[in-house]
Amino acid sequence: MANLFDQTTINGMTLHNRLVRSATWEGMCDQDGRPTEKLINWYRDLAQGGIGLIISGYTFVSPEGKQMPGKMGIHRDDYAGDYINLTSAVHDAGGKIAVQLVHAGGQTDAKTAGQQPLAPSAVQVDQFPEMPAELTKNQINDIVTAFGEGGIYCVIEKKEREKAAKGKDADKDNRTG
Repeated sequence: MANLFDQTTINGMTLHNRLVRSATWEGMCDQDGRPTEKLINWYRDLAQGGIGLIISGYTFVSPEGKQMPGKMGIHRDDYAGDYINLTSAVHDAGGKIAVQLVHAGGQTDAKTAGQQPLAPSAVQVDQFPEMPAELTKNQINDIVTAFGEGGIYCVIEKKEREKAAKGKDADKDNRTG
């Protein structure tokens, strides 16, 4: 029988143990969703503490899908360096990280999202802080595209980290002969 501290593999990703930190809301990003140094240090601390896999906090794929202040966004090209720093901090501390991509839909409010919330139907329910607008087919397509782009950002950032790591190894090899 497997032990909590045994190595395991999930879809080709090897974890040094079975401890998984579930997605939460840290509230440590700036107004637009850019990861801050405080968040990077938090994730580094989790990895150093022995968590095998960290699932990021709620990461919105487009600004109108942001639910609360301080949530992480993965909707802008200029955030790439911040995400590379975040994932590198986790990996350098021996951890692994996965991102939780989301869109709040009707669970946000106009002040946070910058527009009337969007939902499949314009129906007021207890989970919605205000009446959402019904999504159009174009808006649905835009949200689907935003999820795809969020995933692409993750893959590109992974490749950039791997490229940087190879460069460090090459420099090390050149110094040691």
